[in-house]
Amino acid sequence: MPQAASGWPPAAVPQTDERSMRRLRFSHGVVFASLGLCALVILLMGLLQLVVDAPSPGAPRGVFQLLGLDWAWYAAAVLVLTVALAWLTARMIGSRMAVGRDRTGLSALLHRSFGLLLGLLAVMDVTMWSVTVAAVWWSAAVLVATRRRITVLTAALVVFLAGYVLLLPSQQPGLVLVFVGYGCFLAALFVAGNLTMLWLWEIAREATLAREARARLAVSEERLRFARDMHDLLGHSLSGIAVKSELAARLSARDPERAAAEMAEVQRIAREALREVRAAVSGYRAVDLADELASVRSVLTAAGVHTAVAGDPAALPARLQPLVAWLVREGATNVLRHSAARHCDITLTARDRAWVVEMCNDGVRAGRDTVFGNGLTGLSERVAAVGGTLSATGTGDGGFLLRAVLPVPGEAAPREPEGTRGAAA
Repeated sequence: MPQAASGWPPAAVPQTDERSMRRLRFSHGVVFASLGLCALVILLMGLLQLVVDAPSPGAPRGVFQLLGLDWAWYAAAVLVLTVALAWLTARMIGSRMAVGRDRTGLSALLHRSFGLLLGLLAVMDVTMWSVTVAAVWWSAAVLVATRRRITVLTAALVVFLAGYVLLLPSQQPGLVLVFVGYGCFLAALFVAGNLTMLWLWEIAREATLAREARARLAVSEERLRFARDMHDLLGHSLSGIAVKSELAARLSARDPERAAAEMAEVQRIAREALREVRAAVSGYRAVDLADELASVRSVLTAAGVHTAVAGDPAALPARLQPLVAWLVREGATNVLRHSAARHCDITLTARDRAWVVEMCNDGVRAGRDTVFGNGLTGLSERVAAVGGTLSATGTGDGGFLLRAVLPVPGEAAPREPEGTRGAAA
């Protein structure tokens, strides 16, 4: 986020943090749900295998056919292994999505899920459903395993399938090759989708964290600048006061006249230092309207609010510019804190011996009552002090309008039409 303008205090940049974090949490949920489809697909494939085999319960597949066990034991084994594998796959994905990527226990999850996969393949036989399960599990394992480990697991899976087909030739070799080719294609498709979602998540997370860091940096730089200026202004003066007051204390008994002169000099230095501090603080409080508009626009844009500014700030009378700058800042703060706006228009218009300043956004939240808060109450007092009027109300179409009518200095104060006076959301 760009650095705040030179006004003091800095623009309300940190107010975007909570809103950004809500968007980041929503993005995290979307990405996790997308990756969690892997676990759902595994569970679905196991159930489909049981549905397909249900018409012939007397002929279980895989090792259960070799052992001569009945279909009930086969169905129970498929169901248990499928649920367990789906659960461990979801946990692996959750570990990958965890902030900081805590890999504690991840190796155990990977190996346990691989063992369950081999057991499930031995029970389900080499079918389209079992090959789909293996492909989806592999696409999830790629997200958490190192290249070396995934290579070893892939080789072990291929050796297992080859040995299984040789020992239990329940499928034709040509059909097995078709299933394996289908599984490779499906695995590549799932890996591409999963890596894309993770890439988008990392971009969103890094962008949010960078925005917060830049906001904190802007505030820190402003504080450092203020501290540096205060040091430059007061360091010499306070050192002089300390030295001359010590000298006056030593001379008070021996040379009262010179001690009095030194104390008079201390008084002069203190007054000069006070004058410099007041001048410096006044300089910080003097807000430049053009800079403030640029700062507010950059802050709102960084928060996801498209902002447009119409009108020439330089055309406003110098007396009104600080007040308009405070109005724009307060309006932007309310947009960030209390609205869900996506667009905000700032308009400066000369009209009827007055300037009309409007900030309109589309972020009114349904069911939210509008009342004048402390910020707008203070702002309305500032506007009234120059003979102007301030209104803040909903527009009826989901928008919110903050409007100030400020008379041009030296002209008669304009009259604002009577209307409902609301508050910033």
